[in-house]
Amino acid sequence: MTELGTLLTRARQSGDMARTACVQDKRDRAEIVLEVATGEILVLQDPSADGQSRAFAGEKLSEAADRISGLVGQARACSGGDDEKRTDAQNTANQPKSVIPTDPTSSAPGVQRLPPRIDPRPPVASPVI
Repeated sequence: MTELGTLLTRARQSGDMARTACVQDKRDRAEIVLEVATGEILVLQDPSADGQSRAFAGEKLSEAADRISGLVGQARACSGGDDEKRTDAQNTANQPKSVIPTDPTSSAPGVQRLPPRIDPRPPVASPVI
């Protein structure tokens, strides 16, 4: 959690909101994992807990440690590296540099558009009265 806090501080100082949001997300997820792990630590410390409960709590703690390690690695990937290497924070679009010659949304000068035709027939009544 200390490293996640350090990475979050660096991301905030960089001013890059995408990095900050990414690292903050990983830190929030790690806090949730730690909440679950805290309960399992209490089970391990409880003298009245049976062996099966303790073994299961140990397995959960091992899985929580793996998840936190993974989240720290993901947070490092969010906060480190050049922008060219990162594809999740780029805000660019590839658009052609030419204008389409027949733009249907533009009105050419001198061309008047007529209003839509009005149907002279009266509205049809409903068959169910």
